[in-house]
Amino acid sequence: MNARISWQRPFAIILSFAFLSLGHQAQAATYTSSSAFAAATTGLTVENYGSYSAGTLVPQGSTLGGLTYSFSTAAGLGGIITNQFNSFSGTSLGAVQSNGDQYFYGNDGFTVTFASPVTAVGIFANVNPGTTFLLSTAAGSVGQTVNTYDTITFGFFGITSATPFTSATFFSQNVDSTFNIPEIEFAVAAVPEPATWAMMILGFCGLGLMAYRRRRTTLRLA
Repeated sequence: MNARISWQRPFAIILSFAFLSLGHQAQAATYTSSSAFAAATTGLTVENYGSYSAGTLVPQGSTLGGLTYSFSTAAGLGGIITNQFNSFSGTSLGAVQSNGDQYFYGNDGFTVTFASPVTAVGIFANVNPGTTFLLSTAAGSVGQTVNTYDTITFGFFGITSATPFTSATFFSQNVDSTFNIPEIEFAVAAVPEPATWAMMILGFCGLGLMAYRRRRTTLRLA
């Protein structure tokens, strides 16, 4: 009995750390303040559309700055870089409408797919007061009705997660709202440290060994 405890206890401890690590990875936090989001993240990549000329079309499935866009709009005509509205850089992302408008209509939205998994995403939306939006990822979602601006005339929506995700969807939940996107921020997930992988692999090996020893003991007693 004592010999069995001597090898089971270390593996039990290793397994505990491994599963605690997995549990920690499921945690996500949401933000409607860009300053709080910035304080909680490091290594952000910023897409503010300043490197693209006004009038540049963004067709369905096209990639700009490591972001691949899929638009969900009534017109179904994709996106456009526009200089007609408030932004950080002088240009922003809008949607192509059938009448020539260069902004998203109510209930319009888009999905961005990242070139590599990320652990944070933040989106600014240039909106009128009273507009409700939802930012959704596999790690969690954040929504709000923008009645107080985060900065200029922008609302902000952000998500951080220890579990990497590969895409984010942003859309309006108001029929009569319009908006454009002045900036998207994201943080690429770090590669797990070798020591972390080693601990988890050792833990799972220990679990298999425990099951094997238990099975052998059962067979001897049968």
